[in-house]
Amino acid sequence: MNNSPQKSGFVALIGKPNVGKSTLLNKLIGQAISITADKPQTTRNRIRGIITESDYQAVILDTPGIHLPRNELHRRIIQYAVQSLQDTDLLFFITEPLSKNQNSISELDQLVIEKLRELSTKIILVLNKIDLYTPDQILQSISKFNDSFDFLETVPISALKNKGLDILKSFFSKYLPEGIQYFPEDQMTDLPERVLVAEFVREQIMRHCFHEIPYGAAVIVESFEESESLIKIYATIHVEKKSHKKIVIGKNGSMLKKVGQRARVKIEGLLGKKIYLSLHVKISVNWINNPRKLSEFGYPKS
Repeated sequence: MNNSPQKSGFVALIGKPNVGKSTLLNKLIGQAISITADKPQTTRNRIRGIITESDYQAVILDTPGIHLPRNELHRRIIQYAVQSLQDTDLLFFITEPLSKNQNSISELDQLVIEKLRELSTKIILVLNKIDLYTPDQILQSISKFNDSFDFLETVPISALKNKGLDILKSFFSKYLPEGIQYFPEDQMTDLPERVLVAEFVREQIMRHCFHEIPYGAAVIVESFEESESLIKIYATIHVEKKSHKKIVIGKNGSMLKKVGQRARVKIEGLLGKKIYLSLHVKISVNWINNPRKLSEFGYPKS
């Protein structure tokens, strides 16, 4: 580990759900460690990615999307997101441009901005998904957002298309404080392998199951047995209802098989080893409002 003075610090990605925070994190570090799906509230945990270059090390937190809570799980998720901002050195507020008929900032973006007003951190506005908007819409959005808050810089990007990411990376050496590396230079995350495996399984549930299922699904890795040539992983998918269990399993086990196969490919890519993945589905009634179950499933009350 290099202990000579350089720039290092913590960078948080904050924003409402479904604005591309997880995609941006994965693109910045060059490795899929944060799950992505075309649904809001994909990220539940505070995923940390690590970027190390010759002149800086940035530890990036992909926070859950800030939204209006509907249950105890949502309340805890928002609490995690807000707490993640307290000790960061740099903050990227991720959103997207206003649509054609949208004349004001959305309620959820306003909610995030209100949280930002409580901070003394350096805050940069990142307008994502610019490939989906016209130049006029982008310029109008830059004006509207900067009228609402005094951002240090504004950067239009497309994380999916790799546009503007070099500008964001340049801010790490520009704005992070001087310090030593926190992690070895070849380390990309500080998350335990069990957490990443559970997240990759949940990602496939998000992608392939009906709309209502993913929000009541939790994945717990029960066993992680590693040998020289194979890793055997046994995990349980907890759902809220009997009907949800039927959907996750699918006809003759077809959905569970698809989820397992797709997750296994990603897990093998991450761990660099052949994987045996065994998935089981269990009903845990209304776990999203059960304090004991929430803590057991990795969402403790802070």
